[in-house]
Amino acid sequence: MKIEFYLHQIWLAIICILMFASLLLPVGQLVSMEGASGELTNWRLNFVEGESSGALWGLGVILVITLAVGIFELLLSGFRNFVLQKRLLVFMMLMTVGYYIVLAIYVLLLKGDAHFVPSIWMAFPLVSLILEYMTIHGVSKAEANIIARANGFRLRD
Repeated sequence: MKIEFYLHQIWLAIICILMFASLLLPVGQLVSMEGASGELTNWRLNFVEGESSGALWGLGVILVITLAVGIFELLLSGFRNFVLQKRLLVFMMLMTVGYYIVLAIYVLLLKGDAHFVPSIWMAFPLVSLILEYMTIHGVSKAEANIIARANGFRLRD
């Protein structure tokens, strides 16, 4: 049995790595005019004074769901179920866009008189969104190649 390896599987692995890293790294900082600051992570808001608020768990849950679907998608990619793969990728894209919508809502609610300073790690889900889009096209291309190979040989009567 020949095992085929596709380029979109590498992109899926990179998506999973980026989503896992996004879970652990900070999103940005909220800095007030008085000089007080707080680090915004995907799970909580940590203030410099040592206090923390765990009201941001929604961001972490979205990333965990996206990571779980990405790992399932990576495992599924060896079975050539292209329709389910594309549906799961669209779901992952919607979850990633939803992550940024929820992040914007959280920042606007928490901001007050402070200003938000995003970190470079905030771009990881955006890079994942681009890779998800590329993966959909990779899955479609792999599906088209398999169909073309299957229809290329015809028996004559």
